[in-house]
Amino acid sequence: MEKERITTYDPKKNKSILAGYIKDNIFIKEVSGRHFFRKFQAYGIQEDVIQKLIERKIKKIRIISYTLTYDSSIKDWVNGHVLIRDFGNGLQRFLPIHYMKKTQRK
Repeated sequence: MEKERITTYDPKKNKSILAGYIKDNIFIKEVSGRHFFRKFQAYGIQEDVIQKLIERKIKKIRIISYTLTYDSSIKDWVNGHVLIRDFGNGLQRFLPIHYMKKTQRK
């Protein structure tokens, strides 16, 4: 199955950026260490991307870091323990990693 690229506008960079992609009905976001919000031990997804996922009826979100994979439900991002803020890159929802299922990458 093909990947569907999901983009969003980043006002700080003043351009459209790749937020992640949908494959097998899962939204996948590949991240580096600089994407981790240490203060809240969380990863963020732009609000407009969350809305696109809801419209497409995507139920699962997977965040892939260098060594770990974090799985969560879209419900966790909408109804869960999220922090909603704009730190300059657009409005984002941040979900702490302890609400995600963590697995070691092989």
